[in-house]
Amino acid sequence: MDAVGKQRGDALLLAHCASLDPASASAQQRLEEALGADLVRRLVPALCAGAPGRERVLDARAVFAA
Repeated sequence: MDAVGKQRGDALLLAHCASLDPASASAQQRLEEALGADLVRRLVPALCAGAPGRERVLDARAVFAA
């Protein structure tokens, strides 16, 4: 693996471990900070529409983001 791939892998692993901390911000909160609450309220249901078994609200522990 090249250095860039290893750095990205390390960053993903650290982000995943941090997401398991109950005190960490949820995925919903992180999106609201980045995009604004109004846009997130419209965007998330639109992206999840029609997906089988998907809830309309992001589960903080089910989403993996780096």
